[in-house]
Amino acid sequence: MTGTVNHDWRPPASGVIRGCWQLSRGHGPGWTRDLAFAALDSAAAMPGPLHLDCADIYTGVEELLGDWTASRKEAAGEVVVHTKCVPDLAVLPRIKRGHVRRIVLRSRDRLRRDVLDLVQLHWWDFGVPGWVRAAGWLAELREEGVVRHLGVTNFDAGALRTLLDEGIPIVTNQVQFSLLDRRPLGGLTDLCAERGVSLLCYGTLAGGLLADGSFAGADSRSLTKYRFILDEVGGPAALQRARAALARIAAREGASVADVAAAFALTRPAVTAVIIGLSRRHLATHPRTVRLRPEDLAALQAAVPTTVPGAVYEAERDRTGPHGRIMRYDLNRRRHHA
Repeated sequence: MTGTVNHDWRPPASGVIRGCWQLSRGHGPGWTRDLAFAALDSAAAMPGPLHLDCADIYTGVEELLGDWTASRKEAAGEVVVHTKCVPDLAVLPRIKRGHVRRIVLRSRDRLRRDVLDLVQLHWWDFGVPGWVRAAGWLAELREEGVVRHLGVTNFDAGALRTLLDEGIPIVTNQVQFSLLDRRPLGGLTDLCAERGVSLLCYGTLAGGLLADGSFAGADSRSLTKYRFILDEVGGPAALQRARAALARIAAREGASVADVAAAFALTRPAVTAVIIGLSRRHLATHPRTVRLRPEDLAALQAAVPTTVPGAVYEAERDRTGPHGRIMRYDLNRRRHHA
């Protein structure tokens, strides 16, 4: 079965999804429950539905979001929550339908939702068979009404095409994409545009490195990850050139550096939203209002002529390399004994 995806998936009109990775225990210092609730309240005060991104393996985040929405019943109907299904690496060779089902039902209970808005499958190693079956089991949960929409995260063009050709109704693919990391342009954006799949892009601000300083601060797993990305494309000199090019456009547009960095991704085919981390300070990001000209895109890419080599998430799948060595592959087992 082939063709485009027929669905009622709707991305946020603002183009912004608020990421919640940094709320997880062990990610980095500085977050408390009260600070998280205050940041969520601030984000919810912006016009339109609030889209949040989390995962089953973000320690404590699903429970926190469930508690927050339960305590904000007047706003809960305007909150769309995306989560993930991330089986542990060691489980992949022997994964069963029941394992996937337990992960998803657990997420539904933690988030205190009758139906999960979007569940995104992540598969650590495509050399281990079973990911097509796992996606099929998620599709069964969608047919049961447990899940409204299905997505994937960090799938390259070949893997995504395989699922679509199998008739799995994938509506989104969450991947890293920024001025520093343009790997999705190696065929994935075109495939998604052709097949009706929305790209949701994280890392667009590179953990705050491509922002106005709003996200900079104490070391965290995010900053470690994005510093490795920066090393791939030229280090501090490349960052300085990137920030200068972004700042020139921001001054012309009356926007922030973060707005322009996010707009760089949103101009690409099939990119319907960027995932920007929730901030402890009120942060209004309006990338949709920035109008990038063709010469702007050329100038930005000229500022950082080198991008991360390989396909989407290829470097991260190398468990012997710097990107792979910082990954945590067993958070479901360690935390939940699933």
